[in-house]
Amino acid sequence: MTLCPECEAAVVNHDLIAGEIFPCVDCGTDLEVTTLEPFAVQTAPKEAEDWGE
Repeated sequence: MTLCPECEAAVVNHDLIAGEIFPCVDCGTDLEVTTLEPFAVQTAPKEAEDWGE
């Protein structure tokens, strides 16, 4: 079973693909699929502010 690294809620693969980012259903943290076999996730990297540069 794969768990959310923030809240440890169970994360289930529902047709997700490697590299896909999705929110945890319990805490809302953005997670990224790292591998499919075995299914694993990590906290998604934060996007840097653009500030129009």
